[in-house]
Amino acid sequence: MHHYTRPEQHYVKPGDTVVVRAGWSECMLHLGLADKFIPMTVLEDGYGQILNPETGRPSGMPNPLNWISSFYRDQDRNWYGTDVWEFGVGHTVTHTAGRFYVYVDGKQTYGVQSLRFEEMRDEARAMHARGIDSAEVRFVENSRHLNPSWSRSVTVPLDTKVQEKTGRNSLGAYRDTYLDVPTHFNLFAGRYFLQEV
Repeated sequence: MHHYTRPEQHYVKPGDTVVVRAGWSECMLHLGLADKFIPMTVLEDGYGQILNPETGRPSGMPNPLNWISSFYRDQDRNWYGTDVWEFGVGHTVTHTAGRFYVYVDGKQTYGVQSLRFEEMRDEARAMHARGIDSAEVRFVENSRHLNPSWSRSVTVPLDTKVQEKTGRNSLGAYRDTYLDVPTHFNLFAGRYFLQEV
């Protein structure tokens, strides 16, 4: 016997760029997008802008959210989708998957990236000290549903607890760091070789 389970609700707000599975509306059928994974940006007043999967640029005119995919409003008039597959996606040919980046005003700061979270955390804190309050650290990886020029990112709070494990190999003593973020449990956050005295 199959039991129906209610789809998970993913709340969206204007400015969010997400990957959705396009619905079967007349609009999506006409565009040839029905049941395909597509990137889109949520706009004001219940509209969304579909993005071209190859270029990342807007494709066509904005459409009502519920024409694009399974979007609904709750009792407080906030929008949520039940076919949202990824949040924080962006189109760029300059990202390296599996790294931590510093973002300012929601945009990747080029050249400010590392495999080590603590380095990027310290850089974001230094930016805060210089008055750049929007600096944040994000973990970036390739999108799971779009071509490799698309990435997805998750913000890592600067006060995230860093767990560590020490060990030794042929190169010497090291300290491995791990952290938990909303999308990853026990995420590897960098290896540091320890100076031996």
